[in-house]
Amino acid sequence: MSITRIEDELAITRTIQLVARAYDHKRHRELLPKVFEQNARQHYYLLGQFVEFSMPGGIDVAMSYHERCYATQHLVSPPVIEFDSDGGIAHTTSTVHAVHVQVLQDGSRANWILGGYYHDLLVRHPEGWRIRERTAIGTYEEGRFHEDALVFPGLADYTKPL
Repeated sequence: MSITRIEDELAITRTIQLVARAYDHKRHRELLPKVFEQNARQHYYLLGQFVEFSMPGGIDVAMSYHERCYATQHLVSPPVIEFDSDGGIAHTTSTVHAVHVQVLQDGSRANWILGGYYHDLLVRHPEGWRIRERTAIGTYEEGRFHEDALVFPGLADYTKPL
């Protein structure tokens, strides 16, 4: 494997990991424009529910979910990467396990746990690899997402009691 191919694989892996960082650290507006193409499409199949959106409006869609979480943790495996013949397009598959901790109106906590796969189409740009299209397939779920949970627009200070 060439040094360039290794560098590309590391850069692609970092791009995918930065999406999880944006979600978990509530840095959507800062990080998502750096990892998705401007008009990137996203398709989420979550066990019978379908959510679809495009960037840049997709930032607000993602935020609407993550702001109703006290904390999230998206654990994303290193991707399996396949390059096209000229190396400018990559198709990846990553396993994801995501925990969403919500605080309900009565102060109790609820966890919504999802597992599945991200299938990404990435394109090489002068500034780095960007996701053009993401399809997320949910394969398991525990709990549920509560639409009326308390809102946490910023990252919580996890060292202090809620």
